[in-house]
Amino acid sequence: MTERTFTALVGGKAGEGVKKAAQVIAGVFCSRGLHACQDDDYQSLIKGGHNFSIVTAGDSEIYCVQQNWDLLICFDQRSVDEHVSRLRDGGLLYYNSDEANCEHGCGLPMNALMKKHYHGPANVSMAAVAILAAVTQMSKDMLGELIVNQYKREISENIAYAYDIYDLVEQRVDLLSWDAAPLASRFISGNQAIILGAWKAGLDMYYGYPMTPASSLLHYAALKQDSLAIQAIHAESELAAVNMALGSALAGCRVAVGSSGGGFALMQEAFSAAGMVEAPLLCILSSRPGPATGVSTYTAQEDLWFSLFQGHGEFNRIVATPDSVSRALGLSAELLSLAWEFQVPAILLTEKLLSEGMTDLRYSDESLPEADPHGGQPGSAYKRYSDTESGVSPLLFPGSQSSPEAVIKWSTHEHLESGLRTDKADEIVYMKDKRQKKAAGIEAACSRYQTFSEYGDGETIIFAYGSTVLELREAMKYCPESFRIVAPIYLEPFPEGLAKFRGVSAIVVEHSSTDQFARFLQWKLDIKVHTAIRKYDGRAFDPNDLAKQIVGAINA
Repeated sequence: MTERTFTALVGGKAGEGVKKAAQVIAGVFCSRGLHACQDDDYQSLIKGGHNFSIVTAGDSEIYCVQQNWDLLICFDQRSVDEHVSRLRDGGLLYYNSDEANCEHGCGLPMNALMKKHYHGPANVSMAAVAILAAVTQMSKDMLGELIVNQYKREISENIAYAYDIYDLVEQRVDLLSWDAAPLASRFISGNQAIILGAWKAGLDMYYGYPMTPASSLLHYAALKQDSLAIQAIHAESELAAVNMALGSALAGCRVAVGSSGGGFALMQEAFSAAGMVEAPLLCILSSRPGPATGVSTYTAQEDLWFSLFQGHGEFNRIVATPDSVSRALGLSAELLSLAWEFQVPAILLTEKLLSEGMTDLRYSDESLPEADPHGGQPGSAYKRYSDTESGVSPLLFPGSQSSPEAVIKWSTHEHLESGLRTDKADEIVYMKDKRQKKAAGIEAACSRYQTFSEYGDGETIIFAYGSTVLELREAMKYCPESFRIVAPIYLEPFPEGLAKFRGVSAIVVEHSSTDQFARFLQWKLDIKVHTAIRKYDGRAFDPNDLAKQIVGAINA
């Protein structure tokens, strides 16, 4: 049986509710037993500009959205002009005839009907929900119930407006079974999964300063403050956020900070301080095209080397990258747990495509790392940086009831076991060696988890990491040539299990113009890069286009 897929695009101006409409549409698909994936494309503008959201749904898991539309809904002329060329043969186009003209499709007087039903400012996005409902043969009663569940204000006006739009839609598709059972899943983004995973591992506080595409980490943590019992702190800057996080870790709180490349650059000094004071710190680095402000609302993988060599001086860190939303959930829990186990900073590296993209997620949290109690030596003999066989020192916090006489001193200077400053040569070497002892334990501990993934069983090897793996897994459905995807999850320490690929010839796919990932693989595994498939315009790969490039590379 051929798999069904259906892709809808909703386009309009910033502020017209494009994203919300797409989320509701994706929810409709999931409620009828289909899998769905959503991706938003928007400019860094509060009003005006061009926004659009894509939803792809299908019978089996959808890894990323497609770039050809079965249903195109346009609120303005620019949306028609930019997207009509990728409407599939037989696809349906509906547009706002008060704002746009097109020789194809069906125009609907969306603005005029808004004026009829609303007495004040209104949002045209309700039209997209009504169109989807009519096209998929949802009953009016079900449409009304959907609006009541999804919108909090102007319910009667929304329903009346949606019903009028619904009555004007004549085309239908045999797509959804209205007696199908909903998926047992949650429709969430990668950033939401990261917060949930860290919470499972004991997250107490999240610090951030808004910077796309990491901003929604802060938004979601703030939304869930009461239900998850975490504190979300909107600091005045990235510098403040990371230093406040270090202070909270000193007091015994499990903390995380997040930003994109520009904001994380400001955190470098504090990141290095975490290495010296041996502070457990989880950092989420969600990449976008750079340098500087770059293209602030799009996706890229330009921060790979930046994450691997973040900070100055030599110290242990853990760097890992999720290859799916479900992996983001587990990985954030793993990294926060590992950071506390070894008292080191950890970086979860991702990209806008995974951070903000949404999908239906089915998971069990039973396998996620749980928070574990902090250890320490009681009494006045406590030394914050005591040398141990593993290099991991005991950890107490101010106000400890078990050790009220302990002197607790964290120091950003080189120091003695007590935390007192030193600049003596032999003592410097002693403490550097002490910290470096952690490396073996970190590598062994990371191997408790899945350190790399493999998908497919073809002879052709394709290396990728992060959200690019999702694009490849979707492309695999449309590629006549079989191939195997190899995806490192842990980057530092590098997975020992990948040694079996040493010296192989492989295709490398990445969102980078300078082959950062390919060069990383050559360094670690002496990979012979057969073909490098790059995309660095800030946009995702279209699965069908990527499949064609893979066929060309295999047959070259």
